[in-house]
Amino acid sequence: MDINNFEQAFKNSINLIQVTETEWKINCGASFINHQPMDIRLIKVNDKWYFSDKKQTLRYMNDLYELNSNDVKSCISNVLKIYGFSIQSGSLMAEIPTSSDILDKFFDYIMCVAQLANMYAFFDEPK
Repeated sequence: MDINNFEQAFKNSINLIQVTETEWKINCGASFINHQPMDIRLIKVNDKWYFSDKKQTLRYMNDLYELNSNDVKSCISNVLKIYGFSIQSGSLMAEIPTSSDILDKFFDYIMCVAQLANMYAFFDEPK
């Protein structure tokens, strides 16, 4: 293995597929721990751009956590606060304020989804 293998692996690793006039699916290879691909969308609402998960993260979390538990709600709130994202009608939303923020927000979005999906690490007792 050499650097060419890495260059090839990273080359064209993210692409957009238009779904509607205001929505694109982002294929990036990111997945949950169960290998289910993350469904990340780029959406335009009025004149603002957002990353959205189409409610996928909360659906995934619902199988692992008691989402109505105060501890879980608090943890979700704290993670969202760290990234400055929100949940709107069940969808994890991240506004992209400027074009220079696109990649930073995208990588933060993936990290936020991962922290939410893997919160069990904070609730399980140490072994």
